[in-house]
Amino acid sequence: MRVGVVRELTGEGYQPGVQQLFDEAVALLQDLGADVVEVSCPRFPYALAAYYLILPSEASSNLAKFDGMRYGLRVGDDGDASVEQVMSMTRASGFGDEVVRRIMLGTYALSAGYYDAFYGQAQKVRTLIARDFAGAFEQCDVLVSPTTPTTAFRLGEKLDDPLAMYLNDIATIPSNLAGTPAMSLPIGLAPEDGLPVGLQVMAPAMADDRLYNVGAALEAALLARWGSPLLNRAPTLGGVAA
Repeated sequence: MRVGVVRELTGEGYQPGVQQLFDEAVALLQDLGADVVEVSCPRFPYALAAYYLILPSEASSNLAKFDGMRYGLRVGDDGDASVEQVMSMTRASGFGDEVVRRIMLGTYALSAGYYDAFYGQAQKVRTLIARDFAGAFEQCDVLVSPTTPTTAFRLGEKLDDPLAMYLNDIATIPSNLAGTPAMSLPIGLAPEDGLPVGLQVMAPAMADDRLYNVGAALEAALLARWGSPLLNRAPTLGGVAA
């Protein structure tokens, strides 16, 4: 089994404990007989920007149906309100801040004069990312990376800074854009905060079995090393096991 470590999804910007546990997991894969190589996917750093143009654009179109007339919630329909008023009140009550933000971004990106500059360019980046995957899978059977750059942040901690929240998706977005399978499995608890760290395994389309084979082998080796499931060592948060 040839395992490729994606150069652009490790190193600078990753929490030290996350990087440490990832490196240890890769070393364990080597001990299990994997041939580990470093591969470069140079367009992966652009995936985040492309994703947050494509996703809101598609979301804004799909969510247009939830207008209080045809689907979902209906608010303010007292018999006196106009269709426009009902639609406005329904959407104000039914959509949270993040949903509204994505609808507005998507509507702007699809608007006349901006479609080619934003949505069209993002789709071109999507194609380049798929080509990066194709090139990488010529060198290896699966790709691996940390699942996220950091451990989990506290609930609501980044609501006032959505960009920082989006940045935590940087490692998982390329597979979403390219339409290739990926999975995450826990590889330990970060020494800084005792929170779980994940390793992401990515495979070519229609090769999901590679994910399961690599994941099962690594999970069994880690379980043997820990002596018990990781959940037994996870911290309790508010009296509830993490």
